Amino acid sequence: MKAFSDDGMCFVDMEQSFTINEVETFKKEITPLLATDKEFLIHCIDVIEIDSAGLQVLISLKKYLQKENITFEITAGIKFKEFISFFMLDKYFEEDIV
Repeated sequence: MKAFSDDGMCFVDMEQSFTINEVETFKKEITPLLATDKEFLIHCIDVIEIDSAGLQVLISLKKYLQKENITFEITAGIKFKEFISFFMLDKYFEEDIV
């Protein structure tokens, strides 16, 4: 996972997986940026492995950002789309997928 901020936009590249093993690192990287950035783009195109812990963090992040009126977007690849379909979350994320 790689995260960086540029001109108020946070970009996170999830690379190949977003599982319980990456959740703690994700939280550490994202937390300071929540106070400064006004747009979050989570790049999940290359994700081939995701579990319920990773999905829960994305759901929590989306809810928080919506409450704070901060833009939240995800670039979703085939595996990510399959995963959210399996958990019937297509509608929940449909407006966020770019």
